[in-house]
Amino acid sequence: MDYIALIDFLNENSVKYVLNVNTAELVSFKVGGGGKIAVFPKSCEMLTKILTFIKNEKFVILGNGTNCYFTENFYDGIIIVTSGINNITDDGDTLVAECGASATGLCRIALEKQLSGFEFANGIPGTIGGGVVMNASAFGISFSDVVQSSTVFDCIEGKEYVLDLAGHCFDVKKSIFRDSSLCLLKTEFKLKKGDFAEIKAKMDENIRKRRATQPLDMPSAGSTFIRPKNTYASLLIDKAGLKGYSVGGATVSLKHAGFIVNSGGATSTDVQKLIEYIKKVVYDKFSVNLSEEIIYLE
Repeated sequence: MDYIALIDFLNENSVKYVLNVNTAELVSFKVGGGGKIAVFPKSCEMLTKILTFIKNEKFVILGNGTNCYFTENFYDGIIIVTSGINNITDDGDTLVAECGASATGLCRIALEKQLSGFEFANGIPGTIGGGVVMNASAFGISFSDVVQSSTVFDCIEGKEYVLDLAGHCFDVKKSIFRDSSLCLLKTEFKLKKGDFAEIKAKMDENIRKRRATQPLDMPSAGSTFIRPKNTYASLLIDKAGLKGYSVGGATVSLKHAGFIVNSGGATSTDVQKLIEYIKKVVYDKFSVNLSEEIIYLE
């Protein structure tokens, strides 16, 4: 990559960027290493221009970085952070949110408009882009239950188009975006009219449940593993006696065994070693293969 040309392009378009970035600062886990450059566009239009400019180069797109972590080695690609692309608009019982809008922000707008259906997402720390890409879920409801369509950009073809619900290919903790050249720009959510007090009560209840059961006061990347069939990863990890088990600064949360937390000074290697140890112990005891939900970036 001609980084001088990239920097000239970013300067010409008044796009914020940071050179020699600390990747740990870009993810909620607070582990990582160094990176060449992080770019912070503030519109879908500029995002597509950047993607067109860096076509065929190594890059990764982040929102709030709540479901991933970087290697502690140097990341030699371009990191694009979308949290500044965060407009939310409404049209009747439909809300349209740009990829960098927060899930909690969309909950707030839904409450203001007295629209029901998105209460489950209150407290999810990620962005709409991350939620759709990962088909995030909580309390038995997933993003796939409320998505109507998305506007996407094909990074290879250089084209923007609308993807209907079926085109998302939603599955457990994944979508078409995980293994394709598509970049999510914005998503349309179909909700329904509801009662303000009832919506608020449900949102407040969900926040209380999160605070009571999840280690929200410590750096983590959320749930570490995808839920296995007919059971819960956290239950198996707890039964295996791994709550509180640590590798370096990475620790299985005492509050929720499905979370690995950064208990202080954790490295990416600590997290990786702990994940592999958990998977081995759970398989040895219960013959269940755990699959990571969090994404490792290298």
